[in-house]
Amino acid sequence: MAIRNIKTLIIVTLLLLLATHVQGLVEPGRIAVYSTPSGAVACIDTVYCDTTDAIFTVTGNTWHTITVTNKGYMPWTYNLFAVSSRTQRVDAALELNSAITVLQVDVTPGSGTVCLDNVLCHTGVGMFSGSGSTQFLGVSEGYHTITVRSPGGYQDYFTPVYVNLAKTTYLNINLKSLSTPTTPVAPIITPIGTPIASPTGTVRVYVDQTGSTVCLDTTNCRQNVGGPVGPGTGTTLFTNVSVSTIHTISVTADGYRPYSTQVTVQEDMIRTVDVSLQSSTLPVTTVTARPPSEQPTPLATRAGLGAVPVIGALALCGAVFLSRNIQR
Repeated sequence: MAIRNIKTLIIVTLLLLLATHVQGLVEPGRIAVYSTPSGAVACIDTVYCDTTDAIFTVTGNTWHTITVTNKGYMPWTYNLFAVSSRTQRVDAALELNSAITVLQVDVTPGSGTVCLDNVLCHTGVGMFSGSGSTQFLGVSEGYHTITVRSPGGYQDYFTPVYVNLAKTTYLNINLKSLSTPTTPVAPIITPIGTPIASPTGTVRVYVDQTGSTVCLDTTNCRQNVGGPVGPGTGTTLFTNVSVSTIHTISVTADGYRPYSTQVTVQEDMIRTVDVSLQSSTLPVTTVTARPPSEQPTPLATRAGLGAVPVIGALALCGAVFLSRNIQR
């Protein structure tokens, strides 16, 4: 009976050793992020960011949060369970932020009807004795048509207008009286618009050592860029970076010299910074050589499996062999 219990214990121990080893070898997964429109900023767990279309390597068999943002659009968020050794695709359909892109129409005299693309109409805009003003929110970027159905005694009017994304575009129209000789007059358009927020750009940083710390102006810092410390390329994005200002990019990593550089960005543009870290000079220490009999035993085999589990497994196999001989 004792020998049978020993066999059971040996089998359970071997299974536990194998399960522990397999658990540590979970293959990573991959997430491919696409967006409409493309060129948006996609982030995985708010740490790893790139512009769409983008492919990320992530920890397998676990949940990840995907966020996609783009100027003039509503933020998009999605939770995905990344399967080990698989590439999963995510498509983000971004919606315009109605509070950001605005077309404002001012018309004199008022009380008429103002239509956008002959579909969306605002009636009774303003007073006949003065001016009227109305706004169209969430307008897509590009050319649109504004039509004015004038009050009595004035000519109807229509004109194309270009709308800028994430800005307010102003259109001023002075209607002509029907008793006045008709001479087409172009409306006064402010195509540049008035920015709702200060103009910004994006800074993308590539570093040739993962696990680095990357900072923008020493205050906005990203740690463990690209994953655990080691060789490889890490990348991170800094969005909403003010333009016409000199910014400092600094990078630090254990065992490497600190790196810093100054950059400027342009509105709605991505400025890329490539960082190659230099190994720091380490002090030389004297190490006393040990005799061969005192050399430490390696902690891992060439294949990556710990030496201790391997030796234990061999010893257990030997015990099984001895137990069988005892039974005989």
